[in-house]
Amino acid sequence: MAAARVRLPRHLEKFLDAQVRQGVYRSREAAIVAAVANEKRRTDQRDRLQAALQRGLESRSAGELDIEAVISRGRRRNARRIVRSRA
Repeated sequence: MAAARVRLPRHLEKFLDAQVRQGVYRSREAAIVAAVANEKRRTDQRDRLQAALQRGLESRSAGELDIEAVISRGRRRNARRIVRSRA
């Protein structure tokens, strides 16, 4: 593995040092590896979500949304749950 020099702003250096002292990470390198791995996970997730959104946009129209009908169905569903929970 290639060594990389990372220069952080002072406030991030302090934070990183505190995390290592508190035992959150075993070393500065471990903390940096965790940060990069987390960013990769976030990037992968964002890419999957963007692809899903694009597929949705390219699919045919879902039609009109009748919000009043949605609210009515939700209220009926909640009323049934309340009746069942009291029984």
